[in-house]
Amino acid sequence: MAPTQLYQALLRDPGRPIWVRLHRVLSAWAQSKGFPPPDAGRPRVDHEHAGSRLVMERRAGCGRYILEEPVEGGRLRTRAVFLDGEPGWVLVTVEREGDTRPDVRAPGFVPAYLRTARITDGGIHLVDRAEVLAEDEVHRFLRVLTEPRRRVPVVVASPGHGDENTSRADRLAEATAGAGVVVRLADRRTEHLFNRLMGDELAVYGGAIRTYTAPFDPASERSPYRHPPMRPAKLREEGALEKIADGVIGRASAMDLPPEVRRSLPVVLRVLAGRAEVAELDGAMAPRPTPVDPAREELRRKMMALTVRPAPPAAPPVAAGPEPAPKPEPTPDPAAVVAESPGPDLAHRVAEMVVKAMRQDLDTALGLAAGADTGRDVLREVRTLGLHLAGLRELIVPAPPAGSEDDLRLAHELLREEYAEAVTAARVLEERVRWLERTLAESGHPVYGLATPGEPFTPASLAETLVEARSRLTHLVIGPTDAAAVRLDHADPVLSRTWAAKAWDALLALDDFARARSSGEFAGGFYDWCTDGSGGRRVIPTGMLAMRESASVTGNAKFSQPRTFPVPAEVHPHGKIVMEAHVKLRAVGYPAPRMYFHDDSGGDTGKIYVGYLGDHLPNTRTN
Repeated sequence: MAPTQLYQALLRDPGRPIWVRLHRVLSAWAQSKGFPPPDAGRPRVDHEHAGSRLVMERRAGCGRYILEEPVEGGRLRTRAVFLDGEPGWVLVTVEREGDTRPDVRAPGFVPAYLRTARITDGGIHLVDRAEVLAEDEVHRFLRVLTEPRRRVPVVVASPGHGDENTSRADRLAEATAGAGVVVRLADRRTEHLFNRLMGDELAVYGGAIRTYTAPFDPASERSPYRHPPMRPAKLREEGALEKIADGVIGRASAMDLPPEVRRSLPVVLRVLAGRAEVAELDGAMAPRPTPVDPAREELRRKMMALTVRPAPPAAPPVAAGPEPAPKPEPTPDPAAVVAESPGPDLAHRVAEMVVKAMRQDLDTALGLAAGADTGRDVLREVRTLGLHLAGLRELIVPAPPAGSEDDLRLAHELLREEYAEAVTAARVLEERVRWLERTLAESGHPVYGLATPGEPFTPASLAETLVEARSRLTHLVIGPTDAAAVRLDHADPVLSRTWAAKAWDALLALDDFARARSSGEFAGGFYDWCTDGSGGRRVIPTGMLAMRESASVTGNAKFSQPRTFPVPAEVHPHGKIVMEAHVKLRAVGYPAPRMYFHDDSGGDTGKIYVGYLGDHLPNTRTN
């Protein structure tokens, strides 16, 4: 069984060398568990005690500390990897192997390490205790909350009765050290000012505790429930603080590592393993140059040229006389440039340019289709391009702004491209593992040496996912949801690749389930199917599934009507039905795509009907 990550914290440390302070606090922590004092002069220490093992190793500028401990039902592995830099970093992770889930909390050495220097993550100071926030510090604290580089959640405790919340805040700070920041509002005046600046929907008061997830901007926040509150009555229940700590640590652990850490971490591990020279560490943290696509840059340049205001006509000649002093020409106002641009005409010209840019792809696809090879791949590409070109009739993508922001935009797009590629690679590996598991289950013998199946289909867009599903998945019926899917493809082309991969996995799992259910091979529901993923069956994480909507949604026509989709008369005599079950392709954020379906695999048709694939439908929170 693969290990499960329980905790992750990225600690930015400006002090060099890091290992002196890290070694000291880790040694004290290890000794509290019965290990002998490690020799700081040795580059590698390896001790065993009562079934536990401690490994401490370092080379010039980097190192790794690992503690493995037995726990009921498995083992717990705590690891701290560090690299000296300006600043350097320490990556602390906790993983478990086995079925038992121990309490999730920060390793015991982390609070002590946070006291050794000004440790940060994402531009904010990480401390080992709950900070007390006074009224005159509220505005400064709001800058911390809205810091765009912030990665860790921030927990805010409002004043309650007695010292209850003081104790709760201290316990939370210790449990989430390194993965979160805990702040306690000093008094009612501080609480009143904080809530007035935050607004009613994001306030915390009366002894409640609220967690503010990153990123955060109270002026544009669309979903206050991204920042979950816990009322005083709930706080008094057993396990309430553990639940808050789990949420904080879970959100911090789910954050992607910064690019420079992702680049340098493999180098550190190779150096420690002796497969790379120490000299490679020097360039490991250097930023990667951002490649520029010449074709995209040329298209952007042409589109920006359309927005340039024409030069004013030359002034008429004047009679000869003393030449007046030239007046400085005023700087053009960008807003005025846009205001004076011919709006509809500009939109049509931009749309024409975009379509022309896609014409070559369309001509290529049609040429392939007209040739001898009219296979599934070509047909899928032609249909997908058709959906996207149809979507362009309703959508004009504005030209990107000129100036220094272009570099940041391109760098951001590159990071998202890399993330999408990583998701694709993980899906390929997962598909091969699933094939091996299924083959082993069917044969009962090892299959080493056998060829694995070909590369799995990896959709480039939601539209392509729909096209492929209609042609391959025989136990699914895809409804008229193309327009909603195409809108998401055009709204965010990079993330739509990730959503498309998740949607395709979900559709494969639904088709596999419907086949088993309709044949009598399986008797439960789709949630049960995904809970027990044995035998190589296709499943998705149950955290992506919601089999019911809330009563406030189904009981209100304003919200139930958008979730009503067509089905055959054999499924419902009215030819349509409210679909509550849905797959969350993105849990939170905006957009948050959803895929709604109705399961009739155990009914007369033996199929599952997918009614919708698109952006989040309206509910009580969005309205």
